[in-house]
Amino acid sequence: MSKLRICIVSQEFPPETGRGGIATQSSLKARGLAARGHDITVLSMTHDENPRTYDYHGATVHRMLFPPMPVPSFDISSHWLTYSAGVAAWLNAFGQERPFDIIHFPEYAGEGFIWLTDTFEHTKMKYVVQMHGPLAMIAEHTGWPSGTAYQVGTFMERMSVNCCHLLMASSYNTACYCAKHYGIDAQKVNVLHSGVDIERFKPMPKTDGPGAPRILFIGKIVHAKGAETLIHSVLRLRKQFPSIILRAIGREDEKLATNLRKDIADAGAQANFELLGQVPHSELHEHLAWCDFFAGPSVFEPGPGNVYLEAMACGRAVIACDSGGTPEVVLDQKTGLLIPPGNIDALTQAISTLAQDPALCKKLGENGRAWVRDTFSEERYLDKVEKAYLDLVRQ
Repeated sequence: MSKLRICIVSQEFPPETGRGGIATQSSLKARGLAARGHDITVLSMTHDENPRTYDYHGATVHRMLFPPMPVPSFDISSHWLTYSAGVAAWLNAFGQERPFDIIHFPEYAGEGFIWLTDTFEHTKMKYVVQMHGPLAMIAEHTGWPSGTAYQVGTFMERMSVNCCHLLMASSYNTACYCAKHYGIDAQKVNVLHSGVDIERFKPMPKTDGPGAPRILFIGKIVHAKGAETLIHSVLRLRKQFPSIILRAIGREDEKLATNLRKDIADAGAQANFELLGQVPHSELHEHLAWCDFFAGPSVFEPGPGNVYLEAMACGRAVIACDSGGTPEVVLDQKTGLLIPPGNIDALTQAISTLAQDPALCKKLGENGRAWVRDTFSEERYLDKVEKAYLDLVRQ
């Protein structure tokens, strides 16, 4: 088998910038493909003033400083353009003596925009762009970005996905959305759902402690992730389940979190909630061992939602919304319960159903573990990525 020299470009890369699906999948590819003998370089950004190079499970990670802004900046699109220029400068300097076989970029905010559009027609290297959650989709569902940032950012993404040799997407939902909004052929997109480390995310005995039922939420404490709906649903259920506990993990929107804590305090329900903030990804499996089931009622999830796969891998039933890419991985009545987005009545009923039916909860969890093991394991994911890369280079 040919061994490839691959550069993975991703601002989001653990641990210091490792948030969300892009970071999780970038790190999985880096360490997984390095373990298979490929020469892997990762280009990411440092959030301190310490640019550095180090080994990451056999891959070489370069943390670059954010490039200095040449002019005062008032719009985030200037940061996107400046960062893309910094990425291009680094690739030009680093790849002179020994070019990469493949450079893999995310579509988000056009990290590869300048390099891709400038070199696409003049390169022997192969360029891959990963579509995970484009700005146009985010803006449609959250209202951000808007104005100049929207116009510039979506232009950068559109040019990036049209100046590459291979497009990958984390879900059919994302592939179809980008086809519609960015002028690509959805049939030519290689859809690879996210992979999960099923050795770390695996069923474990429930940890001791109070609370019944115990519900886990992992995600940003923002409206789009359904955090507000979930907290108010649990407040409703206290009468039926006095010892119910919701543990919420994730970065917080300060204003929303303040309001939600006030709602909890006004109801005298502090004992029913644990709002833990951000925790390392490496600890999530321990929290999944704590819960009876997982609830992540995101209003819209562009990709499959890594957290759903991780919860199912741990043998936990999942409550999620029937929207975006979620139904591609959470199978209603088989591995979890799907509800309409933003519907507090449906969410309350789903929680009540799982809380009162441990046998159903166990069955959904067991089905979910088998589904992830057979379809979304890390090794199966890497097999598909590796084959796509090798086929691309051989063309």
